[in-house]
Amino acid sequence: MKAMTREESINDEIFDSIEDKFFARLREITSTTRNTADGKATITFRTARIEAIYTPDIIKKIESGRLVAIPNTMSIGTKNAFSVYEVADVYPMHYSMLTLDRNQPGAIRKEFMDLIEKEWQTDSKSTWIEIVAAPTGYSIILDINEGPKFIRKNTVPLIGSKVHLLNKHTIQKFICYTPTNNESLDLYAVGNLLGFTDTIIPFTINLYKLLHYHVGVFAFTGSGKSNLTSLIMRKTVHSLHSIKFVIFDVSSEYGINILDLLQDFPSRVLFSEDLRGTNPKDIATDYLRRHVIPERLDQYKDKILDKIEKILGDDKVTKITIESDAERGMKELVTYSGLLKMLGDITLEKYLAAGQKILVLTIAGMIRKFMNDKGIRDEDNTISKEIIPLLDEINALLARAKLRQDATILALFNNLKIAIENPISRDPSGYYSTDLVKEIMDEKESSPRLFVINLPEADSARTFCAEIINRVFRYRKNSFNLNPKIVFVFDEAQEFIPYEKKKEDGTDSSSRAVEKLLRHGRKYNLHGWISTQRIAHLNTNALQQLHSYFVSTMPRPYDRQLISDTFAIDDAFMDRTLTFENGDWLMTSFKATNTQNVPVFFHAKDNEDFLSEKIIQ
Repeated sequence: MKAMTREESINDEIFDSIEDKFFARLREITSTTRNTADGKATITFRTARIEAIYTPDIIKKIESGRLVAIPNTMSIGTKNAFSVYEVADVYPMHYSMLTLDRNQPGAIRKEFMDLIEKEWQTDSKSTWIEIVAAPTGYSIILDINEGPKFIRKNTVPLIGSKVHLLNKHTIQKFICYTPTNNESLDLYAVGNLLGFTDTIIPFTINLYKLLHYHVGVFAFTGSGKSNLTSLIMRKTVHSLHSIKFVIFDVSSEYGINILDLLQDFPSRVLFSEDLRGTNPKDIATDYLRRHVIPERLDQYKDKILDKIEKILGDDKVTKITIESDAERGMKELVTYSGLLKMLGDITLEKYLAAGQKILVLTIAGMIRKFMNDKGIRDEDNTISKEIIPLLDEINALLARAKLRQDATILALFNNLKIAIENPISRDPSGYYSTDLVKEIMDEKESSPRLFVINLPEADSARTFCAEIINRVFRYRKNSFNLNPKIVFVFDEAQEFIPYEKKKEDGTDSSSRAVEKLLRHGRKYNLHGWISTQRIAHLNTNALQQLHSYFVSTMPRPYDRQLISDTFAIDDAFMDRTLTFENGDWLMTSFKATNTQNVPVFFHAKDNEDFLSEKIIQ
């Protein structure tokens, strides 16, 4: 028997010939150009058309998501360089299919189709496998001494050359994250790769980088967005101990989806109204009534109620006092930023005399100097009693100006002094947005790691979301501390960052706050997770900040095109998502996988499996 060369040995180590049954060649590279979703430009995708020898066994083992290697121009003279393509579609072909035509008599068509049907069961020479594959943008360089190297280089493949399937180990090295320490891979496994019928390949990702660079989850209703989000949170809290999650839960799902985590870890579940009931059982029942229960868990209601009673007993469920727009507006009047804004508005009054405008600008300068002397920033909102000597000086200046008694600026500073000397007291036992921010920013191990904020009314959720993000930003900027790492989760994100923004419904403030989070949050260890079924209605500036995307079934062609355009995913892959089952996902990431922006088909683990196991215990 002829001895295997080192080159042939390396080939066997990285390629899968399926017991020497797979033989394929590259027939052609085709280009498809179409208009972008907004109609303002065009986009071109290139796909490879591969012909493989047909056998009943081979057709069963090649699915979407499988990776293939095609010799490229760098391999000329060396035979050691391959372009990596990903299979987007597979279908069997028969020579007689090309001649079938409705113009032929029915009897002849039937004869042809009977022939074709029989030959699917054999290794007929008239059949072949048609494989459509898209480029990943990577090449493999085979090094005799060091093995395969992956480089980001989209090199032209050679027409007519032999195509190889990558084996399990090469694919894992190419895509899957491997921890640098001795941690279990299961901590980072979010599912199993699709494309393999006879083997299971765990799909592992770098959870830290996934969350650090912002994430988007896009799928139709019922595809499992909340399930996947809960799964990632579950994996993260067990593997990364310095991360906190703040969930704006307008659909009221996460209070059940991560119920076991809420019990096992320091956590806080917030409602805008008190839970009703006279005893723990009744209160737990009201908690359950306000949430969506997964259908599979409906049979465990009694055990779920027991878990809810435990988190109630641990004082993890709290009513948060959310101020009305009017209350927020009044509080804004006694802040430094609000005061300077009001002075600016006064100077813009149409009928204000020029002399009064100069007076207003002088007073604004006095306030700004006071802030600089005291080291007060605009972000340090509330005005304290230390400003009273300055207010006395300003009122004396206004008295010398001999203004009319009804002058706006005169009333402003008289009332401001009264408000500061008589601050509004609040219920000391209440829980307010300032308390929430303090707990979010708290570094102690005993502080909550999971915050589920139940705000079913979208308008109040938006203004509250903007307030919390802006407060957290101010706190982080002034603290000179980047811990803890905080991930804000926006369920039904179209409610918070819509394409069309309005001041009256709060979408303007929430959209600006979330966009600021996604644009500037990373340098402060503040991060975003966007989950929605309506990507076409989202703020496109926010979408551009995401580095990882999970996509499942999106029935609307416009939505699929928009995802394809925004995230540079080939149409062939997007169309494949239409056949997804629940739990199937297409993921691309610039940071969380070993290679950048390579589409990965995988079936996610079911969060409900983990949850039901914990509930039954």
